[in-house]
Amino acid sequence: MKRRDILKGGLAAGALALLPRGHTQGALQNQPSLGRRYRNLIVFVYDGFSWEDYAIAQAYARRRQGRVLALERLLARYPNGLINTYSLTSYVTESSAAGNAFSCGVKTVNGGLAIHADGTPLKPFFAAAKEAGKAVGLVTTTTVTHATPASFVISNPDRNAEERIAEQYLEFGAEVYLGGGDRFFNPARRKDGKDLYAAFAAKGYGVVRTPEELARSNATRLLGVFADGHVPYEIDRRFQGLGVPSLKEMVQAALPRLAAHRGGFVLQVEAGRIDHANHLNDAGATLWDVLAADEVLELLTAFVDRNPDTLLIVVSDHATGVGGLYGAGRSYLESSQGLDLLEPQRASFEHMLRVLGQAPEASQVKEAFRAMKGVDLEDAEAERVVRAIREKVYWPEGVRQGVQPANTMAWAMVQRNAQKPDRPNIGWSSGQHTASPVMLLLYGQGLRFVNLGLVDNTHVFRLMGEALGLRYQNPVMSEEEALEILKARPQGMRHPEDVWA
Repeated sequence: MKRRDILKGGLAAGALALLPRGHTQGALQNQPSLGRRYRNLIVFVYDGFSWEDYAIAQAYARRRQGRVLALERLLARYPNGLINTYSLTSYVTESSAAGNAFSCGVKTVNGGLAIHADGTPLKPFFAAAKEAGKAVGLVTTTTVTHATPASFVISNPDRNAEERIAEQYLEFGAEVYLGGGDRFFNPARRKDGKDLYAAFAAKGYGVVRTPEELARSNATRLLGVFADGHVPYEIDRRFQGLGVPSLKEMVQAALPRLAAHRGGFVLQVEAGRIDHANHLNDAGATLWDVLAADEVLELLTAFVDRNPDTLLIVVSDHATGVGGLYGAGRSYLESSQGLDLLEPQRASFEHMLRVLGQAPEASQVKEAFRAMKGVDLEDAEAERVVRAIREKVYWPEGVRQGVQPANTMAWAMVQRNAQKPDRPNIGWSSGQHTASPVMLLLYGQGLRFVNLGLVDNTHVFRLMGEALGLRYQNPVMSEEEALEILKARPQGMRHPEDVWA
């Protein structure tokens, strides 16, 4: 390379370094328009869902179930594109800041709900829809007070303040709340002893806590809380017989209640445990939660077909873990067989850890993997899992693979035979969120000529506003302003043990 070329490269790099932070972190995006209005809006969030998750579920459905995913059919025929996911001060977002971008239309700092770092509250979109006379519903497989659903309806500086968020839900008064999180409503579990179940019942809500109660209830307003924490993974509900409703069953309960409102409705559905399974690096749990989400997608598209004044937005908030099916064998010809090895998986790492307890023996670990993952561990692999659980000695390390001991459990069952998969040939980048662009899809009448392309995650707010004819602007904070405020704070937010960002 000539000296003048080196100097040119240096000058270009220098010019880039002098750009304001907001420009260096941004990207060119278009701003597509719907071109029409709708009466109802459904936002279906695949939390933590990456294109690698799609590829594995797509291939598994075709190879093992003989069917095509509803998501694959929609991607082939309806407007779809990519969204950039970065938050105000980080290329890697978490669910509260991603939810804020969707619901408030502005970038925020990771950690708060519909709020800026200086405490300025923002108006979430579903709050504006409620003011306009829409019924509101939140349905999720996480705690119902978790970041993604909460970011659409309330403002709170701490996404982890779920006891307070439960009270804010009571004050907000949505028609339907369905998910997990008993410890935030139950007086025996709440720190302040308040009985939120009784408080919701006093306001006219039917309170249900089992699938049977959900099916029997004829209440027009509904609070359903089906687990102490998050609703168990689909793989555990399906194969371990855990008594909780599926996401599809919860959505089936929500839709007729919301559709009965003359003014229309807004509904957020969250397949929230895709994200959690990816944090754990648990391929079987991720797969079955994606397949469960696809059942819900079939239900929602059928509803839109019967109710053409409804817009369905399907979107991921960020990618997590990014467990990809990688090539195996000569010319990668053995790669597909790794999908067959997902078939024997019958439980999540979460369920396995409950069964194993805090001090398992290596023999118990080996039996658990054999029975629940279809994998025969070697003695050394089982000992790694024992040490991860008992001594917090993690493999391969506890930084990139920071969700432990589950990430060690994933590494204990990696493929050993390079020529032919003896275990699922799925590799993970980390146990954390990543910065990659993710899916955005629209389904509804009158969208034939919409071209999405690459958009910012804040554009989801504008699409929702155009759909319902609700236009307003939340206050904007610059990255520089936020960084100045953050200098005076401890960096980051410590999450409870079962809260993944």
